[in-house]
Amino acid sequence: MPLRYVDPHKKRGRGYAIAAAFGRSSVGQFVARHVARHTDPLLFRITRGRISVSPIVKAPLVTTGAKSGGRREVQLTYFHDRDDVVLVASNFGGTRNPQWYHNLKANPECEFGGEPFTASEVTDPDEHARLYALAERVYPGYRDYRAATAQGRRIPVFRLTPR
Repeated sequence: MPLRYVDPHKKRGRGYAIAAAFGRSSVGQFVARHVARHTDPLLFRITRGRISVSPIVKAPLVTTGAKSGGRREVQLTYFHDRDDVVLVASNFGGTRNPQWYHNLKANPECEFGGEPFTASEVTDPDEHARLYALAERVYPGYRDYRAATAQGRRIPVFRLTPR
């Protein structure tokens, strides 16, 4: 099944807004961190991406472990910028980058949604700002994460280019 195209410019409906508001709540954050991260990969495989605990569109990122060299999988929110996929390494606004960030830096060849990609971190400040603004359109919770990390770290953005 091809990776579902997520247009960051698309107007989203009332149901999406309600789901995003829930996702930004303390209960929603708990579900995302402790329930969905375990159930979404299984649901993605079983339903071929049609059902998820989270209403925000996600797909599995498969990386090679930076230290272990082993296969690592995590379910991530994403959107498209033309043919490229964009990922935000927010780690729920935490003080550290997520583990998959380090995996992509060490081994940029990856799979996302079952398709092969090459990852590159967006380092240009203007491009980073443009893509992060689009990410906030896809999931408003990224605003919360940016505010939470304003004094500690700049949240990385990755561009995945099809191989």
